[in-house]
Amino acid sequence: MTAAERMENVGKLRPQLVRFARTRLRNPAHAEDAVQETLLAAIENIESYSGGASLFSWLTGILKHKIVNYFRRSARDQWQAMDTDGTPLKSNDRECAAMDGGAGWSGPEQALARRQLEAALTRCLQELPERTADTFVLRELVGMNTAETCSALAVSESNCAVMLHRARSRIRASLDPDWMAP
Repeated sequence: MTAAERMENVGKLRPQLVRFARTRLRNPAHAEDAVQETLLAAIENIESYSGGASLFSWLTGILKHKIVNYFRRSARDQWQAMDTDGTPLKSNDRECAAMDGGAGWSGPEQALARRQLEAALTRCLQELPERTADTFVLRELVGMNTAETCSALAVSESNCAVMLHRARSRIRASLDPDWMAP
């Protein structure tokens, strides 16, 4: 595969990379930034891609490093949210600004329910072993098929199925009683 063909395939994988980044960062703008940095790094280093792993696996590896760098930067650079005129936002103003109202989540009650569900799911994923959580995220949140997930995680299909089953079972058990409880 030539570098030009690889570059064309990189562009086709962008939506999957964005979904992956959004599940990790939970902020669409930061996810887009991380993916842009990933694509830039891929363009600059496309000649170093040997083809040993799938192109998506290679890009996901780069993206994971970009996400880790984002968390390191955000821990170092604590910032205060500002209004459009440069005035610092109060905490409840910031919460209202964060409710950007996706489809079906436009009212304050729906935005609260979505945040509670996201928090509950995040808690569940943090309680899972890392490989099991990664399997769930790639299959259910990123939308990869089994072959792509197995390739990205370097596991067999049967191992992937077992990890996915365990993840779903543990998440279902954690969310069943009252997923809104802290």
